[in-house]
Amino acid sequence: MSDGKKAFVILKLLLEFSHKKFPILIDQPEDSLDNRAIYNEFVAYLKKKKKDRQIILVTHNANIVVNADAEEVIVANQHGEDSKNQGNIKFQYITGSLENTKPKDENLGIVLQSQGIREHVCEILEGGTEAFKKRENKYAIA
Repeated sequence: MSDGKKAFVILKLLLEFSHKKFPILIDQPEDSLDNRAIYNEFVAYLKKKKKDRQIILVTHNANIVVNADAEEVIVANQHGEDSKNQGNIKFQYITGSLENTKPKDENLGIVLQSQGIREHVCEILEGGTEAFKKRENKYAIA
């Protein structure tokens, strides 16, 4: 078993044998998991377990966000030459649902406010906006 698969098995054991109801924080579960395992196993498991317990997930994989139908998304930006934050703050965040959509305003110099949550996710998502639309139709997200 890969390290990612081992970690997923341990996560499942922890969740299955715990009757606690407090939120659980999972940091980058996609590390060491192949795309097939992420989609076929991890995302399916998240969709099932989020009905019983709040899951807070930190990920760089937009496929998990979209396919697991995240209810709230927090997009982070680190201030840099090409990605400005308001007031030059080092880290800035914006939050909302996948339904939060706003076309990108290229004239707005502040990255996070320049577009909606869906557009931020689509920038990160492999396959971009077209991939999001296909997933949206397949899973009836909208």
